[in-house]
Amino acid sequence: MINGLNNKIVNARLKQSTLSDLSKYSIKLKNAYNIQENINKKLSLNGLGKIVGYKIGCTNKAIQEELNIVEPIYGALFKNKVLKNNSNLSIKNFKKVGVECEIYVIVSKNITNPKEFSKQTIKKMFNYCGLSLEIVEDRFLEIKKNKIEHIIIDGALGNSIVLGKKIKNKFNDYSKFIGRLFLNNKEIYSSSSDSILGDPLNALEWYFNKKLEMKKIINKGEIISLGSITPLLWVNKPCSIRAKIDEFDECTVNFL
Repeated sequence: MINGLNNKIVNARLKQSTLSDLSKYSIKLKNAYNIQENINKKLSLNGLGKIVGYKIGCTNKAIQEELNIVEPIYGALFKNKVLKNNSNLSIKNFKKVGVECEIYVIVSKNITNPKEFSKQTIKKMFNYCGLSLEIVEDRFLEIKKNKIEHIIIDGALGNSIVLGKKIKNKFNDYSKFIGRLFLNNKEIYSSSSDSILGDPLNALEWYFNKKLEMKKIINKGEIISLGSITPLLWVNKPCSIRAKIDEFDECTVNFL
């Protein structure tokens, strides 16, 4: 049964097929990430390239309440799905596509033990940061009919990402940045980065602890996108989307 589920997810990612109700597949949360990992291996071998990092999702309390979950989720970032700034994408290549304004960090050392960091020292665990414009995709026919475990194995709705220029980790407070999303040069959303669990670094700490809890290693050089500052903006027709954080950079993606 799990092999059948794996094939469904891989086909949805590679062939633009729709995921119908997966409720017949009963999966425990602790197993969902292991299944995701197996799917990631297949995706890597079938054109997406190696995993270069991870994106954290569901960092907003409103989204957690909507999906009836109590913590964030994460999915992989693949090398061949890291897009250049100002990329042109055909909207026809997505089932349902959306964009988010985020912050990414680059892990500065291998982390194998939770004793290596704390809330007070988490900022020392990355050497670079920057703006990320994440492109998410809802591949489900009706996402609310599926459990969070199904969303996790699907890669936390991940599709691709644009990374802004990397900046040295020099900021004292990562919770006070303003993230903005523009649709055809009109500002649609403007939010403070403390919308990410009170502080984006709280999301990073959650990710480290979650991976270590599952006996995984966090590798030096991993790119971690910390969750959306702004609400998710769904895109349903050709347009230009720009994400901006004044202290970081701005990134654009064009849907044709």
